[in-house]
Amino acid sequence: MSHRLTLFDYVCSNADKFALLLAFECLAGLLSLALFFGSEPGTSQHVVSILNIAGASVLGAATAGILLKCYRT
Repeated sequence: MSHRLTLFDYVCSNADKFALLLAFECLAGLLSLALFFGSEPGTSQHVVSILNIAGASVLGAATAGILLKCYRT
């Protein structure tokens, strides 16, 4: 039986770094949300904040999924 580490084992061995990444993604999402409510509708800043919220949500969900899988195994 082989005891070689897989990519998933390597990712889970760095789970603390992924937790920090998730924290930064949440912070970016919150700052973008504040900019969304602080800007006027129809401006470019409003559109960019919507795109930032969408991006932070997708990246945060993926990172949270990885962390959840690491901690459940």
